[in-house]
Amino acid sequence: MYIKCAIFDADGTLLDSMPMWRNITYGYAKDKGIHAPEGLHETMNRMSMEQCAVQYQKLGASGSVSQIVDELILYARRGYEQQAPPKPCAPEFLKLLHENGVSIAVATASYADAVKAACIRCGMAPYIDLFLSCAQVGKSKEHPDIFLQCAEYFHASAKESVVFEDSAYALSTARKAGFATVAVEDEISIHSESGPESKAGLQAISDRYITSFQELISELSPFGEEGEDPLTRLLNSKH
Repeated sequence: MYIKCAIFDADGTLLDSMPMWRNITYGYAKDKGIHAPEGLHETMNRMSMEQCAVQYQKLGASGSVSQIVDELILYARRGYEQQAPPKPCAPEFLKLLHENGVSIAVATASYADAVKAACIRCGMAPYIDLFLSCAQVGKSKEHPDIFLQCAEYFHASAKESVVFEDSAYALSTARKAGFATVAVEDEISIHSESGPESKAGLQAISDRYITSFQELISELSPFGEEGEDPLTRLLNSKH
């Protein structure tokens, strides 16, 4: 079966934006005059913007959930527009997929328009056909809806799609829904020695674990002979 679409997480997968979000997490708390406990950014990494707003409310932040979300979006937009760089070789990999007829979606827990701004600045936007956020879907990545909606947009089944993620919980969600999965190394997996977010943990719940998109570019260039689906072959060959 051919892979019709590739679905990418943004933060920590296509964009090296986790340091940016760590700064936003504690910077926003400071500006709101509340105490942010150590490790708060790790807790919020798996949350939607609305869930983050509720978490800030629990810590004493003033404002409604929608008001806090709007404030966080402003912080995030500045960061995406000015700071977040692409992960190494991510633009080149997207270009390779695009040129070979693979549709590309970004499925993010962050604000879709802000992520798109970063992808435009980093030269990735021309290869991306769809930006979809958890807020638009109405569910976090603890549910498969965002991945399923991306696949449906391209008239593809889960089995005809592949999900690229850096978070264990999102990879697990996608895999349970029938998607092939590629774990992309980020600082969490580098610094965790055990547990689901470690390198071993991510390898256990993914079809491939990569440290850089360069690994896949090397294996897919040239993309393959007519009638051959090298992306499927790549997923079936753990390294």
